This record gives sequence, structure tokens and C-alpha cells, in this order.
Amino acid sequence: MNTHDREKFQTVESFKKEYGVHICTSHTGKMTGFASLSTSPIANTFCQARSKCKGTICAMCYSIRMQSMYSALDKVLVKNHEVLTTQIIPVEKWPLLNYMMFRLESFGDIQNETQVINYFNLCKRNPRVQFTIWTKNYAIFDKLLRVGYMGVKYEKPKNLILIISSPVVNQPVEIESYPFADKIFTVYSKEYAALNGVKINCGALSCMACQKCYNPENDTVYINELLK
Repeated sequence: MNTHDREKFQTVESFKKEYGVHICTSHTGKMTGFASLSTSPIANTFCQARSKCKGTICAMCYSIRMQSMYSALDKVLVKNHEVLTTQIIPVEKWPLLNYMMFRLESFGDIQNETQVINYFNLCKRNPRVQFTIWTKNYAIFDKLLRVGYMGVKYEKPKNLILIISSPVVNQPVEIESYPFADKIFTVYSKEYAALNGVKINCGALSCMACQKCYNPENDTVYINELLK
């Protein structure tokens, strides 16, 4: 007779049932084969402010356009934002993920320290999964990692790659300005890239085949994509 109890854990489905947080497992296009967890740029105050700034990549945000077109997408992203920015979900309550690589924020960005702590907890729950997050709100990471939150100190998980997204088209930010970051992602216009000899190293392949942003052993620091 087997006296051992089967270990209980959260699946993606049971996690959504308990917390209302939706993990996307059906990406298309360059993210085919990936899963991700994202929030709403429409609900994010930083995203909304940047979207009104001419010359920023946020002023041309594809995600805001998609949410405006697809009400189902808008609903789940807004719900994710609502939950992940207002309560810290303990490490053990996050689902176990059966993925080699996983993207954080394929649609939105972080809003506050609570959201970052939630993503850190997801990474800790899944130490064998390689996570990557893109953000323009680096100051939130910086404050959390330097100062902590509510008396608790935090470290960036070893299985998390942090990529800074340059806010302005054709203007890459310098990695030296972001001590906790691993890479810089910048969007260039076709004309600017051609005139200035910018090497475009993102966009032609699928993320699953490329893996520049997900392989911790890949030494490409500046990721450059053409404006779509």
C-alpha cells in the first residue's frame, strides 16, 4: 500500500480559477510556441502617459490597438493587472509551468513593486524555467532591489533576464545606466537603421528559434528590431 501522499500543486487552470489570473498559452506570430503572463497597458498609468508622447514607441503601441479590437483580450489583461498589482501571491500558490522559456509582459508593463514581487515569486516557484521580462519602468525594479519593500529585501531571481525597452524610437539607452538589467531592446525605423548602419538582430525569426532574449549564455546585449 502506498502511504505517500501525492504532492499538490497549482496548474495554470487551477491558478486561474483561484486568482482570476490568465496565463496565455496560445501565442501566434513570432511568439508561436510560447506562454506568457501579461497585464494591460490601458490600465497602466505609465503606459498611458507614454502613449501620449510623440516620438516614443508607446505612441505607436500595438497592444493598445489590439485591446481596443478584442474585448476578450482586454478583459483578461485588465483582470491580470487588477490582481497582480494589488496582492502578493505567495511562491507556493503560483502554478508549476511545463515550459523551457516563458515571457513576462508581452502586452503591458509593470505598475508597482507588488507586481514585480509576484513575478519574482513565479520565477522562484519555477527555478528550471527561463523567464524574460521587458520593461520601461526600470525605476520600480531598481527601488525594490536596492531598498526592498515593507521591510523585506529582494534579489532578482537567477532565472530572470531583465530587458530594458528604449522608450524612444531610434534612441537606444545605455546598459551602463541600468545595473540590474541584462539587455537593451530598441526599435528603429527602416530609414534610420539603413543610414546609421544599425544591425537588426530581432524580428526575422521566431522567438523560439532565436532565443537571444531567453538564453542566459547569449552575449548579445543590444537587441534591435525594425519598426512595424
